[in-house]
Amino acid sequence: MDKQFIPAIDMLKIAAQHAYCADYLLRQNAQVLTDHNMTVDTLLPATTLLYMAFELTLKAYLLHEDRQIRHYKNLLELVELSSYLGFSLQEIQLLNTLSRQHAFRKGVDYFLWPDRQKMQVFCEQVLILYARLQDMMPLELQSDYQ
Repeated sequence: MDKQFIPAIDMLKIAAQHAYCADYLLRQNAQVLTDHNMTVDTLLPATTLLYMAFELTLKAYLLHEDRQIRHYKNLLELVELSSYLGFSLQEIQLLNTLSRQHAFRKGVDYFLWPDRQKMQVFCEQVLILYARLQDMMPLELQSDYQ
């Protein structure tokens, strides 16, 4: 098996797919109906998709600038390396909350949400920030430039 690194453009495409899937889940009221007429809550998978979308996008931006990234960088480290993007304090706090929400993969729960509705609003805010991140994309990585 040969290992090859994914180009920045392809990373952005994968990130966009993750964000589109999260958006679709949220538009379905973050619930999916299974074959057995059971409803499955998809808020947690949506946050995972959004986390991955941000992580891949920021890695692509850094790769585009020929900056070295380690493959195990977490989202907050990538945000710190991407300080040139000019995230506001509120946006950094939103991404920090997203990282805390994603900590379940390490077996940690921060109990961030008093109810499901607040978590859904949070996910929608993160989607808005992702759209803003797309506006910050370097010209060379935009699809019109290709």
